Amino acid sequence: MKKQSKEITVGKAVKYKRVKFNVAKIVAMYKSGKPVSHIAKAIGYPPNTGQNRVSNVLLKAGLKKPAKKKAA
Repeated sequence: MKKQSKEITVGKAVKYKRVKFNVAKIVAMYKSGKPVSHIAKAIGYPPNTGQNRVSNVLLKAGLKKPAKKKAA
């Protein structure tokens, strides 16, 4: 079988010009114990924004498990 490398692709933060979206930095900060909201603020998102983007990167990297959906 062919060994596949996992590549994480991310889009651009068009709405927020100050965001420096770096996957390696996000992964390093998460491994050091920072919560997702603090990581989002550290890379340039305003408070209470950017958590979904950061979480999706961590999901693709295999560091975070998907959230369980509540039963309706």
